[in-house]
Amino acid sequence: MPLDSQMFNHKNLMPMAIIIAFIQFTNALEYMALTPVFSFMAEAFSVPVSFSGYVSGMYTLGSVLSGVAAFYWIDRFNKKRFLIQNMLLLGTLTFMSTFTTNFDILLALRFCAGLVGGTTMGVGMSILINNSPANLRGKMLATVISAFSIVSIVGMPVILFFCTHFSWHISLWSISFLCLLSLPLTALFIPSDAAQSRANNKLAIDAQTLLFASCNALVQFSPMLIIPILTPLMTHYLEAQQDQLPLLFLSGGIAGYLSTKITGALISRFSALMLATISTLLFLLSLLLPAMGYQNAFLFIILFLGASYSRLVSSSSVAIQYPADEQRASFSSLQAAIMSLVTTLAFFLSSLLLPDHNIKAQNLDRVLVICALAAAGFPLLIMALQKKTG
Repeated sequence: MPLDSQMFNHKNLMPMAIIIAFIQFTNALEYMALTPVFSFMAEAFSVPVSFSGYVSGMYTLGSVLSGVAAFYWIDRFNKKRFLIQNMLLLGTLTFMSTFTTNFDILLALRFCAGLVGGTTMGVGMSILINNSPANLRGKMLATVISAFSIVSIVGMPVILFFCTHFSWHISLWSISFLCLLSLPLTALFIPSDAAQSRANNKLAIDAQTLLFASCNALVQFSPMLIIPILTPLMTHYLEAQQDQLPLLFLSGGIAGYLSTKITGALISRFSALMLATISTLLFLLSLLLPAMGYQNAFLFIILFLGASYSRLVSSSSVAIQYPADEQRASFSSLQAAIMSLVTTLAFFLSSLLLPDHNIKAQNLDRVLVICALAAAGFPLLIMALQKKTG
């Protein structure tokens, strides 16, 4: 790492990490909030609530296309300028979604939002990791991932509060404001980088690259099957009251944040395989609650989100070891594209498994079984990756 980069890291790393985490928070909130918010939007668009899977799927479909394209050209552009342009477009598209009640137009807007938002996380992470000393990269990784849990702690409750007491329009307007707020923060605290020659640091798409880039996506497939139906699952099947939703997401978010921090702290003391196994067992336990008819929404979301974030930290700590610094932006873009592809399949599958657009016991059990089977293979995946890096 060049001397000037090391000086920048030691003096400005934490402010940069906070801004990247804020960008991740805003980008993740814009992406994640549409699922519960759509419960309030569905009536205006004259479609069932279960169509939230299609809304989310259009976003992730756009992310797949942009992620694959970014794999080939992202190194030719200034990544700081890339972040600014993406957040500006994302805020604009979210704002435009509040001025239509046509479901086809909404799907088109979500597809475009996926095109610009799908690569933001990977590019932001690559900037931070490349400017971080090797001994601090694990800590920085956990800091950014914790932004996702803060979405549940702060973002989701506030968004749902706006929906419940005001309107879903105000919820989306507030997200647009956060996108715009990230622009001056990025301009002030994120370092510029020079465009690089793609020929000098080309990352080949071979079997090993695809395996490491697919790790996070395969881990997240299971929870993403549940996410589109998370709100109706808790309100219709676990008998949670609608006014309890902000507190439910707050409780799950705190559990996710704590599990992220704990897993990040333990990753240097215990093997990723051990942490992956423990978190997977907790995740499977969360699925048993609705499967057995145990109606405790708070316990469910605490176990579900806490285990999901712990699994993600474990997989990320292994996958981050694969690319070289000069290949990290391309690798992250490919990683984001595969994540979006697998998430798209999970979202559409979630809706297809509910043909009557209702959370009935038979359909729910089918989703829970597929979810559990997919989750159970995570420790084996970690074993395979560690053998290749070890």
